[in-house]
Amino acid sequence: MSIYDDGAAGANVARANWALTALKSFGEETGQKGDEYFPGSLAMEEWALKEIAGDLMANLFHLARLNGIDPRSLIEAGATHFTEEVEEEWAELEQDAIDAAADELTADFRSRGLPQLEAFLKEESQ
Repeated sequence: MSIYDDGAAGANVARANWALTALKSFGEETGQKGDEYFPGSLAMEEWALKEIAGDLMANLFHLARLNGIDPRSLIEAGATHFTEEVEEEWAELEQDAIDAAADELTADFRSRGLPQLEAFLKEESQ
């Protein structure tokens, strides 16, 4: 099973669930836990998400600094991944819309255009 089984949008929901799992685990360590932080879905209060994700990001920055890495590069890497994943989702939605329009035109042609073409060809061959 792949995270892409439900398309790019489904993959991004899976990624959000992974992030929530990481935040819950982090919250267990820091005391930021319970229903006030995690209501049982992806829908978190803005203050709770900013508080716990901000703390986690700060700790990632400390880890980067201790490894001689500029913490800003983590932001850049995350932003790049996020942008590519959202663009993939939009491209898939755009392609779905194009495919649906093509299917509609094809069905319209078959229902109206093809019989007219067949009648025309019969007349021409007589």
